[in-house]
Amino acid sequence: MNLLSNASQRMVSMTRLLLVLLLLVGCGGPSTPAAREPLTARRLYPLQRGLVWSYNVDTGLGEPPTLAISQVVTAEGDRFEVQNNRSEAVVYERRPEGIYRPASGTWLLRDPIEVGAHWEAPGGRTARITSVDERVATPSQQFDECVRVEEVGGEDGRVIATVYCPDVGPVLVESRMRAALTGRDATVRALLLGYGSTDPG
Repeated sequence: MNLLSNASQRMVSMTRLLLVLLLLVGCGGPSTPAAREPLTARRLYPLQRGLVWSYNVDTGLGEPPTLAISQVVTAEGDRFEVQNNRSEAVVYERRPEGIYRPASGTWLLRDPIEVGAHWEAPGGRTARITSVDERVATPSQQFDECVRVEEVGGEDGRVIATVYCPDVGPVLVESRMRAALTGRDATVRALLLGYGSTDPG
């Protein structure tokens, strides 16, 4: 996801943001199934037209958090475009092996979902599953049995950790990089506020 790359952009009017948040709260989201289903890439990042996620983004600069919106804007078969804060859409393909990013020739998530599984990620990084039982508390609810994927080793030194929760998607995204001038780690953190669908069908 390129959600955090747009964290510092100013959002559209407050009226529009409030309407989106009200819509998401009203829509809610799928409930956790009673029977424990196997964890798969498809479950960890559900993709269908109209799905929307809203995030509270802390840029780590001491400024008030900003709102970020991620939405599936097109769906054609197993090919989806996800737009973050009205930026250029990112294309994902749902394949038998997982969720693929054709632009970079890398996987977002790849099955099997198990600790230690790893694959190539953009920017020369390697993605690795470090946990399959993460718990994340958000302002609206708590999510359990989530999967943490960490991307490390890129040329820019950035470390990206994403926590995906079954039948919900990315719930927490953290990007950490050491600032060249100060030598300190700067962390941008996006935490899920709400999720749902704008597609009445």
